[in-house]
Amino acid sequence: MILIDKYAYASKLACISPKAKLVYTMLPLLLCISLNSFVVSLVTIIVMAVTTVGAGKIKLSVYLKLLFIPFGFLMVGTITILINRFDLNHIYLLGVKIGKYAYGIDWGTLTNSLKLVLKALGGVSCMYCLSLSTPMTDLFQVLRRTKIPAVIVTLMELIYRYIFVLLDEVGRMNIAKNSRLGNCNFRTSLRSTSELISMLFIRAYNRSDRVYAALESRGYSGQFVTLDEEYIHGKKMYMLAILLCLLLLSAGLAERFLL
Repeated sequence: MILIDKYAYASKLACISPKAKLVYTMLPLLLCISLNSFVVSLVTIIVMAVTTVGAGKIKLSVYLKLLFIPFGFLMVGTITILINRFDLNHIYLLGVKIGKYAYGIDWGTLTNSLKLVLKALGGVSCMYCLSLSTPMTDLFQVLRRTKIPAVIVTLMELIYRYIFVLLDEVGRMNIAKNSRLGNCNFRTSLRSTSELISMLFIRAYNRSDRVYAALESRGYSGQFVTLDEEYIHGKKMYMLAILLCLLLLSAGLAERFLL
């Protein structure tokens, strides 16, 4: 099982209706992206962190480690916006003069970079709030009730299943590699890792064929039929979603007209 799925099943919010959690996270996500506001992004990050860690009982250290994963990629991408080219007479905060131009940071690029970072972290925190409290099987149940074509939902379920097939094959092959001292030194490790990668997709493809044959032998006809679980109705979460959206809209309008 993927680590994030383990936290989703162990979350105290897992018993609440996935539809309510989807509304609670997607509406603030849309507002965070569309309003382009410092305050809205900060409020979204804080509220989603409190929901995930406080209500969901996910460890703060785990949440911060997960949040750090996209943060590193985000900082690399933000450098291209943060550093810009200016005329020599332009007032900038930090920079160097090279030829006819100066390259550095001014208030405009700094503001845009901070907005981008906070907006992205706000969106990531919304998605983490959903994924750390809602197993994928619950999300598939919600998607089946929408107007999304059934074939797309079925493909998502199959892809999700084959992720575990691929991970299981990697684990088996890695155990075999270690048992044969495939990591005894750097040169041997490179050779054994390259052999593992070259054989991985072949073995995973063969196993996926066996998995599909097993599905057909159990009556699979192009769509998964499962029983719906019973959840606690998320009336409170719907109300919190409305209040949060009103708070974000108020914060965004206040920042735009007062600052």
